Amino acid sequence: MVDSVLDNDAFLTQLTRLFENVKPTTKKILLTMKRHTWQPKKLRNAEAAKELKNQDSEKKVDNKEYPLVIRATCGKNKIKTVVNPSDSDKFYTAYSNILKVHMDSMKKKEKKKSERKKKIRKAKATIA
Repeated sequence: MVDSVLDNDAFLTQLTRLFENVKPTTKKILLTMKRHTWQPKKLRNAEAAKELKNQDSEKKVDNKEYPLVIRATCGKNKIKTVVNPSDSDKFYTAYSNILKVHMDSMKKKEKKKSERKKKIRKAKATIA
């Protein structure tokens, strides 16, 4: 798979397959979410520069609803989908269920020994 845009249901099934096929010790799955503005990066940067110049005037409130781009990568496998604001509730419930099911296979971050010693010292100080 090479960076294909999928519909929401196909993305969720592919994400489930990624979680099932990954070994916790060898590979990582990276999930990203971004607001999708439908504008090229150069145009967005030009608009941002104009806004900085005009920042002295009143601040604009952006009430637009933007779709989200959600990406999942695991090695060379890359999948993405665009979630419209109208479909977001349905998508988030299914997405969170998938994450909850596969959350137990994640490895906990190991704490450094020095942090443990500091916590023990603080606990002893508060007890005494």
